[in-house]
Amino acid sequence: MRLRQLLIIATILFLICACVHNSDRVENKNSSRKHAEKIALLHKIDTTSNIKLLNEIIKSYQDKISDTVLLQAIWKKSSLFNEMNKQDSVLKYDRLLLQVANNFKNLNYKAKAESYLAYDYREKQLFDSSFYYYQKAKNSYSLIKDSTQIGRKLLEMGKIQYRKNDFYGSKESITEALSFFDKIQDKKYIIWSLNELGNNYAALKDYENAASSYKRAIKMEKDFTNRILYQNNLAVLYAESNNYDNAIEILKKIIVLIPPNFKEEEYARLIHNLAEYKWKLEKTDIIKEYLRALSIRKKSGDKRGLLSSYNSLAEYFMNSNKKKSSKYADTLIRLSKKLGIPKAETDALQILMQIDPNNIRHKNRYIFLKDSLYQQELKVKTQFAKLRYDDQQEKQQLLALEAETAKQETQLAQQKTQKVIFLSLSTLLFMGGSFLYFVLRQRHKKEKLKEVYNTEKRISQELHDGLANNIFGLITKIQSKKNTPQEVLDSLDTIYTTTREISHKNSAIKTGHLFKEELLDLIETYQDQKTSILTKGIHTINWQHLKEQKCIVLHRSLKELLVNLKKHAKATLVSIQFQEVRNGIKVTYNDNGIGLKSATNKGIGLTHMQSRIQNLDGEFKIYTNKTRGTKIEIILP
Repeated sequence: MRLRQLLIIATILFLICACVHNSDRVENKNSSRKHAEKIALLHKIDTTSNIKLLNEIIKSYQDKISDTVLLQAIWKKSSLFNEMNKQDSVLKYDRLLLQVANNFKNLNYKAKAESYLAYDYREKQLFDSSFYYYQKAKNSYSLIKDSTQIGRKLLEMGKIQYRKNDFYGSKESITEALSFFDKIQDKKYIIWSLNELGNNYAALKDYENAASSYKRAIKMEKDFTNRILYQNNLAVLYAESNNYDNAIEILKKIIVLIPPNFKEEEYARLIHNLAEYKWKLEKTDIIKEYLRALSIRKKSGDKRGLLSSYNSLAEYFMNSNKKKSSKYADTLIRLSKKLGIPKAETDALQILMQIDPNNIRHKNRYIFLKDSLYQQELKVKTQFAKLRYDDQQEKQQLLALEAETAKQETQLAQQKTQKVIFLSLSTLLFMGGSFLYFVLRQRHKKEKLKEVYNTEKRISQELHDGLANNIFGLITKIQSKKNTPQEVLDSLDTIYTTTREISHKNSAIKTGHLFKEELLDLIETYQDQKTSILTKGIHTINWQHLKEQKCIVLHRSLKELLVNLKKHAKATLVSIQFQEVRNGIKVTYNDNGIGLKSATNKGIGLTHMQSRIQNLDGEFKIYTNKTRGTKIEIILP
């Protein structure tokens, strides 16, 4: 009675807890739906109201159970600040998005946040941090199994490495990126990767592979504007390898085909490059083209393009007007310092040192910058390599930790359920064993009855078709009184032989040391004037080692073969070879009969024979040829 009361109390408490928990879940679910509906209306109100609404949602969710609405609200707020070009606020909320995604263990938003942070740091020119987060995002997308995103992150990593002059590292990252892109769905990323790969090969002076990469990008690109950019890259490559004719030919063709919406800075780049290659090839007056490109670049605010213009103008006037050359070189130095591009400053200093070889200040500055650039490049390469190494180490540690945790959880689960499993398994085994014993016993009885029935049926048929017919024929001969004593004797001999065959077929099979005589007796039964049966090796086998069951299977198998010989094979010569092989006995049967149509075209008798042999872990093989008879191999262990 006391036990019953305790059970009732426990049930009531469980129901109360379940109701409270379910009530919380319903309330949270309704709240989530309500806030999700608000987020969906963001673009229908002004930006300030959007941010205010998102602040309310984020505040209401900060201390609650994990919910994707909070992540969505943070993401939306980051996007709004990005539209307003407030990059510090964008960075703040992208960091918050990563923190919350990690807390909620939401892998999709974690990957997004890492991608956004990589972009934020890239815009701030903090390339080491950008590379770090692109690598993190790549690993997160690897867990999601998003191949396109993995490839895109590797491509961005390669771009950063190229910008920091780590050309070998960039080439490796972009080559790896190509392995993740789908040839149809990610075609544009493949084209971008090929162009970037061409840039790396060009920087490494591998002009052949660079040209191949650019040409593949040009061939795949369907957008005319983009194709012009890649063709310009190919022209630059030809110029770097002193093949100015091809470079000029490419630029002349594409300049006349430029569409109206083509970017001004890219157009300036084309006319500047064409002018430079003409001047280097022909030394013609191209100052108008140089100045035109300079004017466009100033107007469009293309500061990197201005570096190229000032450098080319300084070189152009270096021999004809040293004052102008020095002026352009000084402008190049000031702009390169402003942009933080020391490579452009070293180019300007080289020109100034040629104009004024005795200027020690230029030489010292040039040496200092070259040393600094070398140290910086070495530092960047080492830094990128270390980031990749740390990433690999972290992944290995995580994998090891996951494996260890999974192992411990598995062991704990096994310990908790071991007793239940053991008892259940024992019960099942006992019940299953009992059922199996009953089924097998019933099946064995059925098989025995079926075997007895088949034996009786066969004996009856043989008596009717063979012995009875022979006796009836003899009676007829005697009644006709036309037969001779010899014919009567022949008929009696046939009756005797038939009787002996029936007796032999249905007699018990002797095994052990008598099995050899049993086999010889069987073979002799089927040998007559039309068919010769040769045996080999039967006397060399120690038949006592063959178990009784295997003796019976072998005897029945040989009988089946000899019956088929008489009924179907039409053979005149048969050989049966017995030999001991490793851990078994091999019997090879050969005849010169008509053979089977194919090795798979077996009758019921041969199929049953094969099944019986394989049930004893033996082997059964048929080799047939319509013109050469049949060969069968039997191996019994």
